[in-house]
Amino acid sequence: MAKDAIVAENLTYRYGDLTAVDHISFAVKEGEILGFLGPNGAGKTTTVKVLT
Repeated sequence: MAKDAIVAENLTYRYGDLTAVDHISFAVKEGEILGFLGPNGAGKTTTVKVLT
């Protein structure tokens, strides 16, 4: 059974009064590939920056 390589639980990030990422949760197991899809301003880049 593969172990979790990345785990995010209720991840939230704000720029002042603007909530860029609002309570997202996910887990990525070893060997899995994760992609973020969405429109501009959806918080994709912010999520990756918070995780790194």
